[in-house]
Amino acid sequence: MTDTGLAAIIVGGGRSSRMQGHDKLYAPLGGRPLLAATVAVFEAAAAVTAIILVVAADRVASCQELVREQGWRKVNAVCAGGASRSHSVAHGLRALRNVPAAYVAVHDAARPFVTQELILRGFTAAQQHGAAVPGVPCADTIKRVDKNERARETLPRSELRAVQTPQVFARALLERAYAEQQAHLAGFTDDAAVVEACGAVVYVVPGDYGNMKITTPRDLAFAQWQVQRSDGVG
Repeated sequence: MTDTGLAAIIVGGGRSSRMQGHDKLYAPLGGRPLLAATVAVFEAAAAVTAIILVVAADRVASCQELVREQGWRKVNAVCAGGASRSHSVAHGLRALRNVPAAYVAVHDAARPFVTQELILRGFTAAQQHGAAVPGVPCADTIKRVDKNERARETLPRSELRAVQTPQVFARALLERAYAEQQAHLAGFTDDAAVVEACGAVVYVVPGDYGNMKITTPRDLAFAQWQVQRSDGVG
């Protein structure tokens, strides 16, 4: 693609297995579904020209209705996710086929506190390096353990980063990586790992500790408390 714009694939195709039967993406957050809080940031970001939403197959219709209700103009498609996160991203890339954009940002739908500044930071770095991910220093000591949970190695904390999303890539690089690793997608936990497996270098830019991923009921309760606190409620 010759277009220099940034397309976003927002991935929420999982089953919320750690949410005790609740779909976290449709849980209330600040008076709207959590998913809407996430998408709104990308909808408002000047650098983002198109959005693809990847959700669970049984949520496609309700998500399309949410798009209409919210009046999102940048959402080009809503598609069903796959068997793993990486398969869901692959579905999102296919949905981008006819969308002109030279760069792609992949973001977890369950990170509603992403900021426009973080999106732009990753986009700027990807334009320079081809691949950029946000990361924050690890506050805890990290140990490598064996299958019996015995500590085998203490990793140097100064060299470690907890990696977040959005992860931004030159589109051609991301598409090539996914094509080359198609048979192994289930084994990857993020897009940077797919790209790294093809020999490309991924750069880490400063992330944001506030850019939390909501995974458990406790995470959701904390996120709701944060929103109430920022709104001056409670």
